Amino acid sequence: MGCCSNRSPTTKRLCALGSATGVCVVALALGFLWPALVWEIAKSEFVLVPGTELYENWYEPPIDMYLEVFMWNWTNAADYQQENYKPHLEQIGPYVFRERHERVNLEWSDEEDLLTFQQRRIWHYVPERSVGDYENDRVITISPVLLTVGYALRNDPELLTLIDGVISLNGLATSPFYNTLVREMIFDGYEDRVLTSLLELLSLLPPESLPPIDLPPYDRFGWFFGRNGSETYDGTFTVGTGKDHVQNTGVMRLWNGANTTDYYRGLCGMVRGTTGEAWPPFGNLRGTPPNVSVFAPDVCSAVTLQYLDEVERFGIKGLRWFGNDRVFDNGVHYEETACQCTAEDESSCPVLNNGAMDVSRCNFGAPATVSFPHFYLANDSYLAGITGMNPNEDEHRFLMELEPYTGIPLNALAQLQINLHLRNYGITLLNGLPDVMLPVFWFRQTATITEDLADDIKLILLLPDIGVYVAYGVGAIGVIGLVVALYFSVTRWKLDGVPSAASKTPLE
Repeated sequence: MGCCSNRSPTTKRLCALGSATGVCVVALALGFLWPALVWEIAKSEFVLVPGTELYENWYEPPIDMYLEVFMWNWTNAADYQQENYKPHLEQIGPYVFRERHERVNLEWSDEEDLLTFQQRRIWHYVPERSVGDYENDRVITISPVLLTVGYALRNDPELLTLIDGVISLNGLATSPFYNTLVREMIFDGYEDRVLTSLLELLSLLPPESLPPIDLPPYDRFGWFFGRNGSETYDGTFTVGTGKDHVQNTGVMRLWNGANTTDYYRGLCGMVRGTTGEAWPPFGNLRGTPPNVSVFAPDVCSAVTLQYLDEVERFGIKGLRWFGNDRVFDNGVHYEETACQCTAEDESSCPVLNNGAMDVSRCNFGAPATVSFPHFYLANDSYLAGITGMNPNEDEHRFLMELEPYTGIPLNALAQLQINLHLRNYGITLLNGLPDVMLPVFWFRQTATITEDLADDIKLILLLPDIGVYVAYGVGAIGVIGLVVALYFSVTRWKLDGVPSAASKTPLE
């Protein structure tokens, strides 16, 4: 208030009160405007274009991802023709692989603010995190090729009889089971004579007479065979860059050039959600999104997760979503999931009980379904036909945790089980097998932020608060100044022409 010291009392009062009030106004403005200003600046970093922090972390993920594969070993397969028989399955593994993603063939469309790319997933075995001997462990399971042939030709009995005869007469297979090495069933592939012979037969037929069999273009079978390092297996993704609007960042627009798939009807066939690694920030949204969706190429559809609760990792508060019984409901309990039914005639839906979703058209025509591990949250009918399952919420939930302001994933726990619908489809070798949904393997994909990355996120989250704290400090100075100004105005700076008590002489 030194600028007011040589002026009249009225001027001093106005100067002091005005200065203090101005400081308070600046504090209020800073407190209200700073978070919005920081958000506007931060939005420029939440864009999938080279040079932004989000893009760099998406292009070269700074955290380790792991794939854990659990195989189901059919321990009593030899007894399948006995009365009241039930398959007994034993879980073996996990066999753990470090997973790395590489983005390739990137193309930007500036007109539509879109990014098109393919991804190469690379896995390396991690023996110290695994259980069992990956090189030498063996597993007994059903032949997926025999089931695929029978299922694909179930509506063409003449052709099915012909191919069944070829299989039987030529001794292409003598058992409906595989008894093979775990590594062959996962990545290395198992040499299947039925598959090889069918591929040779199909190659000789003219295109117009090809049967409706969509066999994989390999002469070996393995659940992940041909995927390690492939640029094309997962398909081509087109996502929003976020340049037009931050809520479009990482959101799926097209898969393989289309905004819908041919595998499901309605909402279930729509390409939506994110790929799981780049999410739009929730910083300017009011309230918590009730659900989030992850597009999964393995099931050719989006998996929608429901909000669960708040979490904290390395001192960062986040929000958690989980897969509940809606994910694979098939329209049994929730009308919006009826589009999961793949029957040609909708009036016959649902054809599957809740808890296992048909992915046959997405998996080379095999009678495959996807569920949560151990049939967690599935209809009891699936568990009734087999033994060895132990569904557990803590072990088998599908979870996604996000930091809401930035949309950065804090933790991902994706868990799914692949099952084959076991029954006699008209193949001689399948005679006597029970009609059950048979689990063959399940996998767990995990990715969790590191402490170093968490420290970087904390710095980002501090920026909106810094301005608020400064506003508090400036506001406190303003209030103190206002109090001092009022004090001096009352005790020292009387109105012009009115002498103060201190200015009177003793004689007066």
